[in-house]
Amino acid sequence: MKRFSSFLLSFFVFFGAGASLRAQEEDLSLPLKKVYMVFWNGCEEACRGFQDYLKAVRLPVEVSVRDAGKDKEKLREFVEEIRKTPPDLLVTWGTLTALEMLGPERESLSDRYVRSVPAVFMVVSQPVESGLVSGLVTQGRNMTGALHLVPAAEQLQLARQFIPFKRLGIIYNPEETNAAVTVEQIKSYAPLMSFETVDRRIPLKNGKPDPSAIAELVDELAEQKVDLIYLGTDAFMNANRRLLAEAAFARGIPVFSASESAVRSGDALFAFVHRYYNVGQLAGQKAAKILWEGLSAYDIPIEPPQRPLFVVNMETAAKLNVYPPFSLLSGADVVGIPERSGE
Repeated sequence: MKRFSSFLLSFFVFFGAGASLRAQEEDLSLPLKKVYMVFWNGCEEACRGFQDYLKAVRLPVEVSVRDAGKDKEKLREFVEEIRKTPPDLLVTWGTLTALEMLGPERESLSDRYVRSVPAVFMVVSQPVESGLVSGLVTQGRNMTGALHLVPAAEQLQLARQFIPFKRLGIIYNPEETNAAVTVEQIKSYAPLMSFETVDRRIPLKNGKPDPSAIAELVDELAEQKVDLIYLGTDAFMNANRRLLAEAAFARGIPVFSASESAVRSGDALFAFVHRYYNVGQLAGQKAAKILWEGLSAYDIPIEPPQRPLFVVNMETAAKLNVYPPFSLLSGADVVGIPERSGE
């Protein structure tokens, strides 16, 4: 993934210069709109989906991109920059970025946050549970969003079609709100779906979660005879997804992920997801409704793309000798197909 420098990155995307100019030539009545995009750690698939959508519909737009580079102080600098030169729309990526730029709903009147600019957020795992908004369809803030997570219940139902697990293991960072909320959600479904959960918290070392503890915690899950390990909405665990997958593979335990990146580049076995690119496209649609159709952000539902996708890593499946049924492969995104020997 290409990384941008944190604050030096400030480019204005006219989507091929010609695309924006052509849009203005076709309909001179459409005003040029300014969009301010903020990312936590670089432009990725959702970012590209957003930009590609606006390019495809050929609307006159100037997009200024800022990357915090995982630095919360940069986010505050971006808030000040928006105050000095307000754009027509703010677009944010990630839960922390949205909360630091827009604030939780209970603090929505605070001058610390962006208040006067409509916003579209994307890749926020738990917008209601995190306190960003009070609801997905009806809420009073000047924002809307494109969700990326498939509901936990749907993820679990699909997982059971693949691996009929009776005991589900979870390793998570309790310091992250999203991770803790997800664990509680899964625990609430366990009695309804007749499975047990075995969860382990990542310990702290010098005040920070300790990645060296992951292998030992996987050993503990193996001793508890879990059938499957769930990798949820946990930034720390996703950053260390290879450590988790390697330790789980050594114990013969498949890893089921809430995000496609862990399957594509982290050796997790499978995921049931909304593609980040599609999330970005949906965010682009919502931006167009605000900027050129005149809709208020709070009147636009916060929602995911229409169709989730089953993603499976066949190289991992071959190593574990665990293959999905044909019923799940129809329309699936199959990655990591092993090369045949002798060809």
